[in-house]
Amino acid sequence: MADESQDIPSTDSLLNETPCQETESQSGSGLREYHGIKYDPNDERFRGLSKRAMKRLLKEESWEANREERNAKLKEKRKRKTAERLEKIQQGLIEPRGPKRLKPDEQEPSKVKVVFDCAFTSYMSEKEMKSTQSQLVRCYSGNTKAKHPMPMILTSYDAELRKLFEQKSPGHERWKGVSFVEEPYIDKYSKDELIYLSADSDNVIQTLDEDKVYIIGAIVDKNRHKNLCNDKANQQGIKTGQLPIGEYIKMASRKVLTVNQVYEIMLKWLEYRDWEKAFMDVIPKRKLEGSQWLNENKEDEGDEEEDKEASGKEQQQEEQQDSKADPTPQENEKEEEKEKEEKMTDKEEEEKASQQQL
Repeated sequence: MADESQDIPSTDSLLNETPCQETESQSGSGLREYHGIKYDPNDERFRGLSKRAMKRLLKEESWEANREERNAKLKEKRKRKTAERLEKIQQGLIEPRGPKRLKPDEQEPSKVKVVFDCAFTSYMSEKEMKSTQSQLVRCYSGNTKAKHPMPMILTSYDAELRKLFEQKSPGHERWKGVSFVEEPYIDKYSKDELIYLSADSDNVIQTLDEDKVYIIGAIVDKNRHKNLCNDKANQQGIKTGQLPIGEYIKMASRKVLTVNQVYEIMLKWLEYRDWEKAFMDVIPKRKLEGSQWLNENKEDEGDEEEDKEASGKEQQQEEQQDSKADPTPQENEKEEEKEKEEKMTDKEEEEKASQQQL
C-alpha cells in the first residue's frame, strides 16, 4: 500500500503556496484558516486531493458558509444603487433607461420621411462633428425602439462625416431604414414635399403629414449660427415649420432642441398623437429648468406618473433579483462587471448633461 502522506499536502507546502498566502493563517493548534473556514490539512476529506482540488473544495465551503452575509450585502447594494439612480433621474442628471429594441413584427413603419441635412460640416468644430454623429446614432437607436419608425435619409453625406461613422459606427451601412446619400435633398425631392424644421420658423406644425418630407438640420453649433436653417430654407423657397412646443411649454430660453430630441419627439407623436405627452417623454427636465408647462396640472400629473413608473420598474427589478437563487461566483463576477458598465454609462450621461447647452 502506498504511503498516504505522499498524497496529502503537507503544512509546509500549503504555506509556500502563493495563491493562498493572503487568505490562509496558521494557528497554534495546527489548524489553518481559509476565508473564515478553519480546517486541518490532514483531514480525511482531503485524502487523495491535489492542491488545486483542495483549494477548490475550501473555496466552495467558504462560499457556502458566507451565503447569508453575502446575500444581505448584495440586497443592500442593489437597494442603494436603485435609490441613487432614481435620485439622479428625478434631478434630471440622467435619463431613465429607454425601452428595449422592438422586433420588426412589433413595429408598424410610418410613411412620414425625415431628411437629415448634413451640409453643415464646415460650420462645426471636430468636437461638434462628433456630437452630431452621436446624435444621429441616437436617432437610429430611437427608431429601433419606436412603434412607428420613420425612414431616415442622411443627405449631403460627405467624406468627413463618413469617416466619423466608419470609426465610431462601423456597421452603419447595414442599418435598416437608413439611407446615406451624397446629393443634397433639393436634388431628391420636389420643393412642395419639403418642410424644413426650425425653431426660428413662424409656422407651427400641428400634425405630421405622410405626404411631406421633414428636414432636420444635422448641426451642433451651440447657437453660434442663429437662423441658419431657417434662412437656408427661405433662400431655397422651401416651407419651414416648428414643433408646437410654445403651445405647451413657456420656455425660459430659446426653443432649441438637439437633433435626436426633435426626431424622438416626432416618433412619440406618431405613437401618442399627443404633442404634450411627446414633449414630456423626450425633453429632459434639466432643459426645462426655469420653464413652465402651460397646463400646470398636467405637469404635476406627468411628474407623479413618471416617478411612480420609474420607481415601480426599479422595485420590480429589485424583487425579481431578490427572488432569484443565490448567485454562483461566476454570476457574481458578471454582476460586478455589469455594475461597472452602468457606472460608466451614468457618468457619461452626467457629463453629456452638463455639457449640453440649454
